[in-house]
Amino acid sequence: MLPKLIVSILLLISVKISSTELVIEVDRKYMSKDFALLPDVPSAFKKNSTDKLGIELVSNKIMANFSEAQTSLNIYRPSEPKDVSLFAKKKMFSFGYIFNDRDYIYALSSKQVARAQSFNCYEFSSITLGFCDTADFEISSTNSKYDLLGNNVIKISGTTENFGLGYLKSYDSFWLKSISLEYIKTSYSYDWISPLEDIKSPFLLNLSFDGILLGEALDDALTRLPQREKWQSSQLNLKLKQKFISIYDFNLIAEYELVLLKFSDYKEYKDTPEFNFRLRAGIEFYVGDINLLLYGDTYINNLIGFEPITFNQRTEHYFDEPYGELGLKFVIKF
Repeated sequence: MLPKLIVSILLLISVKISSTELVIEVDRKYMSKDFALLPDVPSAFKKNSTDKLGIELVSNKIMANFSEAQTSLNIYRPSEPKDVSLFAKKKMFSFGYIFNDRDYIYALSSKQVARAQSFNCYEFSSITLGFCDTADFEISSTNSKYDLLGNNVIKISGTTENFGLGYLKSYDSFWLKSISLEYIKTSYSYDWISPLEDIKSPFLLNLSFDGILLGEALDDALTRLPQREKWQSSQLNLKLKQKFISIYDFNLIAEYELVLLKFSDYKEYKDTPEFNFRLRAGIEFYVGDINLLLYGDTYINNLIGFEPITFNQRTEHYFDEPYGELGLKFVIKF
């Protein structure tokens, strides 16, 4: 992201000639299972990093913000596929109007795309199919549509898009910096391809492994894959920001964000959380128009409502567990 940052700075400094204010933000968040300060994350979550570059332009009460982020989440399980790590990129845009220097109403949108995941083995209720060393037997097809899989047994891709409206109220208070309310509609689009769903032979489907029929194991496993039909979620975000104890060029900050969720057309596997809560606490250092923030985030129900691409039937069981990250944000105003 560094070359992109340098280009953006050079281009937007030139835009500053006719603008009121220009803000550039670089934000990096990191999670490691070994961090003692963070809550206990799901055992499969090993580490995560998110890098974000944001650019904000304010001119004549019009504010526009564009940002790009990339997330790399390392997930390793004891069963096949063991490495189910996720890499995704997100683009975000917001545009709005500032009333009375304190009230801001805006529209926002974003798109998040995950890099396709390909697995050469898949375990179904202790039955492993594919091309790895631990496979009980290999599975392949003469259908040409599966040629793109190579030696993999399944390939999964996913995209999420959202659109929303928001309102932010700023305060000049010792205890309160701002309150914001957002309504966001998100659409989820997943697809996968695998010859496993084409197994129709009664002989194969009735094979028994440790008392488990292959057909029953396949049905259960295919139910756990992301549904191909699009689904949506509606969410309401309420956020409160505090900035207090300002002394010697630093502030203590706190943020509280409550997310209420409702899914539609989603085939729930077991149980889906209908809310999440994030708490951020940090120390902000500032010199003139340069700010540096060190912070920590904790979530009650993992990243549901915050990173949509991480949620589907395969990952649903992770989202009733806590999550946490440490972050560093650099902001400069021109």
